Amino acid sequence: MLKHRVITALVLVPLVVAAVLWLPQIWFAYIWGIFILAGVWEWSALSGLASRGSRLAYIALALAIMLTARWWGEYLLDYLVWPVIAWWVAICMLMRQWPKRLVERHYSMGLKLALGMFILMSSWILLVWMRVNFGVLHVLYLLVLIWSADIAAYFVGKNWGMTPLMPDISPGKTVEGLWGALIATLILSACVGTAYKFWGESWGRQAFPATMITDFVFISLLTVVVSVGGDLFESLMKRQSGVKDSGSLLPGHGGVLDRIDSLLAATCIFYAGCLLREIYL
Repeated sequence: MLKHRVITALVLVPLVVAAVLWLPQIWFAYIWGIFILAGVWEWSALSGLASRGSRLAYIALALAIMLTARWWGEYLLDYLVWPVIAWWVAICMLMRQWPKRLVERHYSMGLKLALGMFILMSSWILLVWMRVNFGVLHVLYLLVLIWSADIAAYFVGKNWGMTPLMPDISPGKTVEGLWGALIATLILSACVGTAYKFWGESWGRQAFPATMITDFVFISLLTVVVSVGGDLFESLMKRQSGVKDSGSLLPGHGGVLDRIDSLLAATCIFYAGCLLREIYL
């Protein structure tokens, strides 16, 4: 399992980094859109859609939203991030307070489909807009942030994890793994912030004062905490559907949703935090 996981990561990570750094904005939107549509396909199964035709119709709706976003998206961008943040904060609090009750509760197919469309489409729009508004390094840092936190949580949890984080939702996640992710985040964000403090202007970019480094570290930590909520919410949906993985497209990782679930939740927090603090990498 670990071998397949590493091989898949070694193949995908360079391709994703290259797409972020060198593709034009429109092509970045297309590539991220392909990942999102794959997630939409998997979400349709988690929601209970059984027939291929109904699942294709669900994808068609998502594709229509994407293709028309250039005409209506700009009117929502100033407001979209706030209901998305409200959703993720609310579901994180609910999962923390009543995990067993959430697992046992029955949710209608319509509610699951609506939530999936809201989560996936808003994440697609916000990450594309982050690429347009903040630039390539901003998106790359967010990806590295989520990857490093995920790797740290996996290895710390595997070797030292003893205290379940939310066993009713995801038995494999531990408190120690979460601490590992937060420590990795603290180190990464402090190093990046310090580098921008001393060499930002020589790179032709924003130099970080000390207070901005503190804010940058805090935003990064908050982003990772909420990203764990995204992971747990997908686990909740899988528990509802009685499956271990959202799909089997990525060997060692499961489905596309299993790889982007943290990013779906993290994007809005990082976007809003950096927008309010005017942090541009």
